[in-house]
Amino acid sequence: MKKVTRYPLSVILLHWLVAVALIGNLFIGLMLDDHENLIALHKSIGILILGLAAVRLANRLRARHMLPRSINAVGTAARFAEKAVHHVLYVLMVAIPLLGWMKTNAAGHAARFFGFFSLPIIVQQSRDLSKWLGELHSLAAYGLAALVGLHVLGALTHWALKSKNVLPRILPSLRRGSGADNAF
Repeated sequence: MKKVTRYPLSVILLHWLVAVALIGNLFIGLMLDDHENLIALHKSIGILILGLAAVRLANRLRARHMLPRSINAVGTAARFAEKAVHHVLYVLMVAIPLLGWMKTNAAGHAARFFGFFSLPIIVQQSRDLSKWLGELHSLAAYGLAALVGLHVLGALTHWALKSKNVLPRILPSLRRGSGADNAF
């Protein structure tokens, strides 16, 4: 059995697509107080993230036998931290857009996707609930920002301090190869 050294192309593409959307929407979210005209864009990207997160989760399950093994030894604190951060990142990828959708509904609005369609109403209008959901949405987004920082720090630490460069496993490659390099 050949050792898998890279993530499949579908995992790599979804990883970076979701990462760019999440980080971009975090920055847009920080600017909402000063630029209310960005709210529709923020909500649309949030809906996109929710859809991409669902596709990413399904793809990860589908491709689980094609993923490279962790470089952290089983039973170590590093392995526990790696798994915990990854699991919480996945939870937040879904929870943050859901909280935003519910907050929007509780504020009396539909969540619209770039003007093309609206998501169904899942929460009845309530000013108090909208405020509470908005606070949870913001708190979860700050937590996500911290975890993304930890995720990046972990990859850079492996690269700089441990001489175990995990970055090529998840970076898109323009080079054609065999095995997991081309597996979708």
